[in-house]
Amino acid sequence: MRVLRILAALLLAASPALCGCESAGGPPPSSRELSSAQFDDIPVPRGFVLDLSPGRSFSYAEGGAGVGALRMGRLEYTGLGDAQETLSWYAAEMPRPMHGWSTGAPHGSRTDALLFRRGGEACLVTARVEGSQLRIVVERNTGGAVGRE
Repeated sequence: MRVLRILAALLLAASPALCGCESAGGPPPSSRELSSAQFDDIPVPRGFVLDLSPGRSFSYAEGGAGVGALRMGRLEYTGLGDAQETLSWYAAEMPRPMHGWSTGAPHGSRTDALLFRRGGEACLVTARVEGSQLRIVVERNTGGAVGRE
């Protein structure tokens, strides 16, 4: 019985090293991986599905939902619909209190995109026809949305 207790204590003490984890005194582990999680404050029209094809959709979040949180990504959706009607839908939905974004502004001379802002965040929504489907691209705090007027 004593041998089992010693063996259990040794395994418990060695388990962080065996699994590649930091020692008990080290920093807590953190994840900096991309995901395809959708944003809860950016709506998606009914009937559109997230495109999970490689290289199409990604999101990243760090710090929860508080003031110092970082949320960014590019999510692509496909479905059936009209591009201008879809942009009009976003123009009506994004400023609603449950989402809290600004009124959408045209993106330069382009007619296929609207830029929304909230605090220091930017969200560019683009709608374009691809074959028989409509593709919606939502860019949050990425190169497509940041710095665009």
